[in-house]
Amino acid sequence: MRAVYIYDLIFLVLFCLGVFLFLYKNRKRVKIESKIFLMYRTKVGLKFMNWASKFSKFWDVLSYFSITFGFLAMISVFALFIISIKMMASLVSVSKVPPLLPLVPYLPQMFDLPLPPFYFTYWILIILVVAITHEFAHGVFARHFKIRVKATGFGFLGPFLAAFVEPDEKVMKKKSKRAQLSILGAGSFSNFIFAIIFLLVLQLFLIGCYEKVGVTGYTYVFDKINISNIEKIDGYNFEEFLNLSNGELQNMTELIPVDVNNKTYYLKSELFIFLEQVKQGKTDMIILYQNAPAIKANLSGAIVEIEGNKIEKIEDVYKSLGVHKANETIQIKTIEKNYYIKLDQHPTNSSKGYLGIGFPVLSGTTSFISKIISPFFSVNSYLSPKYNPELLKYIKDFLFWLILICFSVALINMLPLGILDGGRFIYITALGITKSKKKAETVFKIASFAVLLIFLILMLVWVNKAFLI
Repeated sequence: MRAVYIYDLIFLVLFCLGVFLFLYKNRKRVKIESKIFLMYRTKVGLKFMNWASKFSKFWDVLSYFSITFGFLAMISVFALFIISIKMMASLVSVSKVPPLLPLVPYLPQMFDLPLPPFYFTYWILIILVVAITHEFAHGVFARHFKIRVKATGFGFLGPFLAAFVEPDEKVMKKKSKRAQLSILGAGSFSNFIFAIIFLLVLQLFLIGCYEKVGVTGYTYVFDKINISNIEKIDGYNFEEFLNLSNGELQNMTELIPVDVNNKTYYLKSELFIFLEQVKQGKTDMIILYQNAPAIKANLSGAIVEIEGNKIEKIEDVYKSLGVHKANETIQIKTIEKNYYIKLDQHPTNSSKGYLGIGFPVLSGTTSFISKIISPFFSVNSYLSPKYNPELLKYIKDFLFWLILICFSVALINMLPLGILDGGRFIYITALGITKSKKKAETVFKIASFAVLLIFLILMLVWVNKAFLI
């Protein structure tokens, strides 16, 4: 993928140069707003908005969906931030990337995040899609409610791009509360609808360009062990092992034997995080892998076949393993290599063999969302490309980021802050309920303060986890 980075960087340079020349050539039409925004106004798209707004019955019905989504999005984004704080507080360590950092090109690559690469080409195309659909929705709803749209255009805040439509604010303020809320919620609602559309496009893309050839996402079976029951770790007592330097730990074998009440478990490097919890006095429990055939064989990679049986879903794994008994040697083919593994006796059924792997079970809301997001492929499906792997991965990653950012913008934009649509949305809602501008402003200030407080708590929890622990 090195060539992708080269072409992407060339495109970045050419794009910046093109934008600079365009703004310089049209400098008389560029205005500075609020001392930091460069705004370029046009009339592009106004005729199309006028034409689209003629389907009045359609937009009239959709206006109720726009308002409803606005409220749901506002509640959801508050809930997501609170859940994020709770989840971050429960983690032992977190990424060094600030949770409120804007998504800029190459961010996942720079911080080695477990996410697909995010190229500049993705960034600029996604901004165009998200911004145009968002602002077009504002414009069409404004025209539907007989509000003149004075201009369209785009703006710059440093390296960040934005699009805008400019309805007649004086006329808009005289319209009904329903009309104003419909217009304000339309942008986020549009982003949400397009996220769903692109999600369907991704599914069709995967069906047409990939095939299921195995399952992944399994883990070695493990137990939660009280540290008081640990006798030795690779010959060291527990206190001695905790005091080993990082260099000494790195020089150890990948599979570290742990003696617990006359039983052998194993400790691998990915479990060292639990040692940190113990060192900090946060727990007296530790996760250890069971002494099972899979971990001793160092089974890794998506499972493709078991004894010649093709594996396409988790049920295939359990079905294939279920017919074998203890002490049988079976062939397991993964994408990495062929394994010949002798099964142990199953701990709960002596008539069956035991490999010692398991798959995390999704339940409740997580399972429901997973099925909606990917009805044709489970999270454990390993997909093999039918055509050019690099090209297909490039397109798949682009669709992933496009969907994620559409959803994110749909939610974040409804936060009750002055610079976002959610700020006006909560103010107009409060004004409609209280019939008092003073009370509406108070509600808006309280909501904005709540958002900023949540941001502050989120950042403090992150700093505590990322640097102070």
